[in-house]
Amino acid sequence: MSSRRHAFTLVELLVVIAIIGVLIALLLPAVQQAREAARRMSCTNNLKQIGLALHNYASTYQEAFPNNGTKVSGGYPSDFSPIAKLLPYIEQANLADLVDYGVYMGHPALVDLPAVLQGPAGTVVQPFLCPSDPGDSTSDLTLQSGAVIKVAGSNYCMNVGSGQDGNYHPGNGTPNDGLCWVGSKIKFASVTDGTSNTIAFAESTKGPGGTISSPTPAQDEQKYRGSLSAAIDATLANNAAAGNDISSSIASWDGTRQAYWLRGSVPNGPTLNGWLPPNAKNPDVVYGSSKLTAARSFHPGGANACYVDGSVHFVAETVDLALWRAAWTRSGNEVEVAR
Repeated sequence: MSSRRHAFTLVELLVVIAIIGVLIALLLPAVQQAREAARRMSCTNNLKQIGLALHNYASTYQEAFPNNGTKVSGGYPSDFSPIAKLLPYIEQANLADLVDYGVYMGHPALVDLPAVLQGPAGTVVQPFLCPSDPGDSTSDLTLQSGAVIKVAGSNYCMNVGSGQDGNYHPGNGTPNDGLCWVGSKIKFASVTDGTSNTIAFAESTKGPGGTISSPTPAQDEQKYRGSLSAAIDATLANNAAAGNDISSSIASWDGTRQAYWLRGSVPNGPTLNGWLPPNAKNPDVVYGSSKLTAARSFHPGGANACYVDGSVHFVAETVDLALWRAAWTRSGNEVEVAR
C-alpha cells in the first residue's frame, strides 16, 4: 500500500515566503551599511594619500604648498589647481608628464583650453574620486569654438580659507586665511594654528553636469550649485550659513560642481572654503569666481576632511560652525577647532 506524500499548504508557503522577506529586510540594511563603510574607508584612504602627497610635494619645494595658479601680468592667471600639481606624488607620474604646466591656460570664458591640455583635463584620476559619489566622473565642457570636450572632476578640494576674512574669491589672487590662492607661497611654518588643527583638503560632491535655467524649485544641494544674480555680500553669506532660504538670490542652477580637477580658479575647480557647514541645507553658491561652499558627501551624517598633519577625520554635519571655520584658518589663534 503506497504512502501519501504531503505538500506544503498555501498558508505554510505564504508563511515561509513571509519569513524569507523579513530576513531579507533585516539583512539588506546591514549589507548596505557594510558596503558604505567600505566606500567610506576607501574615501579616507584617498584623502590620506593626497595628504601624504602634500608632504612629499612640500619636501620637494622647500616646504611650500601648491598654490591655486600663478599670476600673469595683465591677464587671467594660469590657474593649474593645487591638486593637479600633486599628480607625481599619488602615483600619477605618467599623467603628470602629459600636463605642460608652462602653457598659459587663458581665461576660461574667453579662450579655449589649449589643445595640449585637453587630453589630460579629461583623464579620470581615481584617487580624486570618492566611491560613494554616484555622479559621473567626467562632464562636457563647451569651448569658445563650440567644440565639446570631456573634463574629469574631483571630490577632493584644497582649503582656500574660512570665508571669515570676506575673501570668497579663489581666482583673483587676494590672500585668504586658508592654504592657497593664486600666487600663494604658504609653507608649513605658516600654519601657526598647528598642522593637526588645520584642514588641508575636504571632500565635496560632483554634479551631473549642465545648467538648469529655472531657480525654482530648489535643486538637490548635494548635486547642484546656485549661480547668484548679484555679488556675495554679508547678508547673503550669513543667511546661507544659517540655512535661511536664499532661493530668491539664485538666478540659475549649475550642475558642473567639482567638474574640473585641472583648473583651480574657476567655480567648478577643486577648492573649497569653510563658510558653510558640512552637507549644508543651502547649496553652494557662486558669483563670477566668488563662492560660498560646504564640504559635502554621500556618506550619511557628515564628510571627510584631511588635516595638514595628514590625519583624516569624519566631521559630523552637526558640528559647531565656529569650530568648523576655525579649522579652515592657518593662523587664526583659535584654541579649539572641529575634528
